[in-house]
Amino acid sequence: MSASGDSFRAIGSDFTAMVKRTFIPVLLPLAAMWVLFFVSLALGNWFNRSLALEARSLSGLVGIVFMPLLHGSFAHLLANTMSWLVLGGMTSLLTRRFTSVMVMLWLLSGAVLWLIGSPWVCHAPQGASCVVNHVGASTVVYGFAAFIVTYAILARRFLAMLFGVFVAFVYGLSMLIGMLPITPGVSWTGHLSGAIAGVAVAFMLTKEARAQRVTGGPTSAQLSRPQQRMGRSRRRGKDDDGDGMEIDYSKYLD
Repeated sequence: MSASGDSFRAIGSDFTAMVKRTFIPVLLPLAAMWVLFFVSLALGNWFNRSLALEARSLSGLVGIVFMPLLHGSFAHLLANTMSWLVLGGMTSLLTRRFTSVMVMLWLLSGAVLWLIGSPWVCHAPQGASCVVNHVGASTVVYGFAAFIVTYAILARRFLAMLFGVFVAFVYGLSMLIGMLPITPGVSWTGHLSGAIAGVAVAFMLTKEARAQRVTGGPTSAQLSRPQQRMGRSRRRGKDDDGDGMEIDYSKYLD
């Protein structure tokens, strides 16, 4: 009975640790977005006027860091919250290095947007201003979506492919439209920048796996199951090595 009780406690402890590791890194940036939104309202929208990203402007460089934390309205924040929870949660389930992936998407999408962002073309109604000051987490949200789909194609893991198909069918059409300059007041270049970042990060973090497939790296026979289990147990709670993704190469290497 004592051994059984210890086993249940160990399972419960592992499950709790897994939940914390998976979802706390997703929720913390989201909490910061909500806090900053209400603080900004209290300060007369000062954050959005001072910390937004303005393309090709030296003063707008600060927006690379702060833009995903800022939102123009409650509806804007709520929409990004739902997508962040779903797509960010999926990304966190795919890799133990969610924070690294998120930071790379965050900074790379902001840098790309700073280079290519509107107002190259203005589709706002006559008398209205173009999207000059970019705010919102949608750059990172689009990054999550593009990362999941690209990673599914490159890694060829069951869970990744399942998530990739879900994202393609549920979000695909709306996100493709969001990357076109057809909706007034929407930062379509921000969405496009996020997608570019997602594809790039997926390629960077699966570099080793793709190289092993090309060169015919370790085979299933060479990677015995007992050795894999021992390696995983030693790495529990630690970051994975290699390409930064939690990949069991033997599942898809010939």
